[in-house]
Amino acid sequence: MSSAKRGLALLLIAMVVLGFSVTGCSGGLGKKDIKIGVVTSVTGALAGYADQEIKGLKLGIQYATKGTNKVLGRNIQIIVEDDTGDPAVGKQKAIKLLEQDKVDILQGTAATPVALQVAEVAKQYGVIFMVDPAAGDQVTTTNFNKYVFRTGCNTSQDALTGGQGASSLGKTFVHLAPDNAFGKSSQLAWDAIFTAYGGKVLKDVNVPLDAKDFAVYLQQVINLKPDVLMITWAGGSALKLFQQINDLGVYQKMKVTTGVGDRAGLVGLGDGAIGVKGMVKYFHTLPHNAVNDWLVTEHKKLYNEPPDLFTAGGMAAGIAIVQGLEKAKATTADKLIPALEGMSFEGPKGTYTFRKEDHQALQPMYFVELVKDPAFNYPIPKLIKEYSPSETAPKVNIPK
Repeated sequence: MSSAKRGLALLLIAMVVLGFSVTGCSGGLGKKDIKIGVVTSVTGALAGYADQEIKGLKLGIQYATKGTNKVLGRNIQIIVEDDTGDPAVGKQKAIKLLEQDKVDILQGTAATPVALQVAEVAKQYGVIFMVDPAAGDQVTTTNFNKYVFRTGCNTSQDALTGGQGASSLGKTFVHLAPDNAFGKSSQLAWDAIFTAYGGKVLKDVNVPLDAKDFAVYLQQVINLKPDVLMITWAGGSALKLFQQINDLGVYQKMKVTTGVGDRAGLVGLGDGAIGVKGMVKYFHTLPHNAVNDWLVTEHKKLYNEPPDLFTAGGMAAGIAIVQGLEKAKATTADKLIPALEGMSFEGPKGTYTFRKEDHQALQPMYFVELVKDPAFNYPIPKLIKEYSPSETAPKVNIPK
């Protein structure tokens, strides 16, 4: 053996003794973890959504790997960074995950404005960004780039579900939503559906996301006398909003429809919301399939409660990442993009399919009525209609 080869052999032995994992050599002595970097709102108004997202992601990986937490013979490591709901912070955290932690894939976020920033970072660094639960259309429409895939449904899918269902409630609408990218995207999407089904939108009312009092905005709605008030909201202040809807007697003056929120939101709504009809992305009693059965059982074991609104989306993201990696047999975007495009997989809501044109996952959606059930201490969604992925597939709208 030459002195050079002998020196290399001694170096490799020393590295193993010192605990280093050696990769990149023929017959490598170890395999690096596959790292998933999660950027989401661990703190702030959407912290509850982030908690659901992260729990679901972990369970999705557990399910897809049959409990091994391995894919391609490598351990999967999840690294979470808090964006605090601030797009600038989210951008920096995504860069930190890529440059310092050397993550292979990005996942997140709870907020659409943050997702738009992280998507640009993913494009710059050439890595996959698996989006869930951020729902703003822009992520897979006007701001789309090829590195973005979204397992969460977008606001147009919400609107196609809720708009079709709500078209029977009345002919005139007022749409109240946050004064941000998510809220305005939702208004554009829902208002178009209301109009398409013969309705008229009297006004869009926009409210600061951090509003503490909604009375002045709700009085605007009352003065306009619509048949239907459409509510788009997200975050902890939804409880105050719906309490004031009840206190001001809005339910007695018009129909109220909305995207049904998470468990905390349902508790906050209370019995005053019984009879409200709207769309919901997920509630654990609605899907009937083996994946959802597993999710409900395992979540109750781990957390002593059923999965919540965005747990299913996190799980879908985890399953999609694992199956994409298995199909691509690589972690690089050049291999993952063609593997994920058009890929169908089974998740907690049923069959999801990444549309090749814009990487949006088409999926089942639900129109429901909130009802009282003695098994729950809050109103729960009762299924009126499950809409198929094709019935709620939005138009492809990406830059040319």
